[in-house]
Amino acid sequence: MDNTGIYVIDVSRSSYAIVEPLPIDRVIVDDSFWRPRLEKLVKITLPLQFLKIQETGRLENFRMASGRVKGEFKGLWFNDSDVYKWIEASAYALAYRWSEELYKMVDTAIDEIISAQQPDGYINTYITVNGLKRWVDLAWSHELYCAGHLIQAAIAVRRSLKKNDLYVASLKFADLISDTFGWEEGKLKTSDGHPEIEMALVELYRECNRGKYLDLAEFFIDIRGRGYVTKTLTLRQFFLPSPEYLVDRKPIRELDDIAGGHAVRALYYMAGVADVYIEKGDSKLWSALESLWRKVTSRKMYITYGFGSRYEGEAFGEDYELPNERAYSETCASVAGAMWAWRMFLASGDPKYVEVLESILYNSALAGISLDGTRYFYVNPLADYYGKHQRMPWFECACCPPNIARLLAYLPSMIYSFSKIDKGIMVNLFIGSRAIFEVNGNRIAITMDTMYPWYGKVFIRMEPERVDEIPVMIRIPSWVEEHEILVNGKEFRGEPGRYIKLVKSWDRGDKIVIEFKMRPRFIQSHPYVEANYGRVAIKRGPIVYCIEGIDNREFDVRDLIIDP
Repeated sequence: MDNTGIYVIDVSRSSYAIVEPLPIDRVIVDDSFWRPRLEKLVKITLPLQFLKIQETGRLENFRMASGRVKGEFKGLWFNDSDVYKWIEASAYALAYRWSEELYKMVDTAIDEIISAQQPDGYINTYITVNGLKRWVDLAWSHELYCAGHLIQAAIAVRRSLKKNDLYVASLKFADLISDTFGWEEGKLKTSDGHPEIEMALVELYRECNRGKYLDLAEFFIDIRGRGYVTKTLTLRQFFLPSPEYLVDRKPIRELDDIAGGHAVRALYYMAGVADVYIEKGDSKLWSALESLWRKVTSRKMYITYGFGSRYEGEAFGEDYELPNERAYSETCASVAGAMWAWRMFLASGDPKYVEVLESILYNSALAGISLDGTRYFYVNPLADYYGKHQRMPWFECACCPPNIARLLAYLPSMIYSFSKIDKGIMVNLFIGSRAIFEVNGNRIAITMDTMYPWYGKVFIRMEPERVDEIPVMIRIPSWVEEHEILVNGKEFRGEPGRYIKLVKSWDRGDKIVIEFKMRPRFIQSHPYVEANYGRVAIKRGPIVYCIEGIDNREFDVRDLIIDP
């Protein structure tokens, strides 16, 4: 595929990527389910988040770090990251829906960040404003975590908005980090207590082709699990996290379980490991990732595709420890799970990863933001019988609002992709949209119309500039029991849980009609999940349904039973 456009993850030159995403600016989402949500993201959600960022002192912290104003640091020590995530989400959202108002907000935030950069490249308002020593409390300071989000924001701004100022600042900071950490004598041999920078450094390598950033990402992957991270703990923490919490119990190639691991930390780490694998091709990394994927998705994931069952440490529990009423299932963990799933798909082309991604999108992630785009869940329990769990407009620890905004902004880039092996177009998510592929000099327009996820009918129209034989690969979800696929009226059969490969000389006006029969299904959990004895879940298509107490006040939803 011709590799021009605005990539969220650019694996166009990655040796071990099987799949290449379609650039975000080559897709226009126009269906009745997702388009209103993406429009609200630009018109309502992101502007409101910027106001919250201002009101809560997050931008003021940068002004204090730069010396523009005097005062005391406001909020939590990792609040810089919320600004960076918001910038990244805004930059990618502006790639497909322009807003001058939002652009000016981004520009304002960038100016404050750059002004706060220290002469050697360092940026962290908590450390700078409070006059603290750098890198001494890495298990808890989030310095590299914040740096990772800064790098991702800078790449997004460079790719989408064609602005280099934040990117130049991030390179200077990345160079400082490269000079500070590593296996070489005199460098710090540890990592951040919160993984994130690994993904950022790999994407920075993809952007500028400087191998030292990829090597540094690999160092941060490999140093974890050897106890070096835990050793940086000090008495400043309000609790002392364990090696399990910090995902510092075993090196990645030996890691067999993440029980007790902070869910977002663990999932960001896995996503970073997947990124390193895509570039380096270390088979032992892939074996570890596959093993942990099987463990997490079969024993530690909720039916809603949420992650992290414990309030204590926002952590994964033991196998099958999945309570409903006290489920934590943080919105950020859903975002992190989606990031891991997407990278596993890019590395393998296996549709099982897209199925998890899709299920996260329609269930645990989308529940994290209100329909009007103004309120958020931090945690997502599967049951609340007393009506106390309500979405909020913001949080003191506001990691989730800009994170769900990031995931929504990524969405157009996940609908389609290109198979490097089959040299074919892949349809991953069934979302009404228009897309442009450029393959071997042939411009191929695709239109997809659907009422998914409510109905399983999908219409695809092909419009190549010239007649060309190219595979079109369509994912058939594993839950499908009956399906029909017609190409210009000719029937084809596929296998649920796989892609069907349709190969023909495509001409203008060729039509693919797909119908997945959608029926409500009762889903039983594994018998080891004690919380689900005598219970079933109801699922139709990709959506897990909920009995809404707020809509049924005339009775207690706990009194409902299924007629066998």
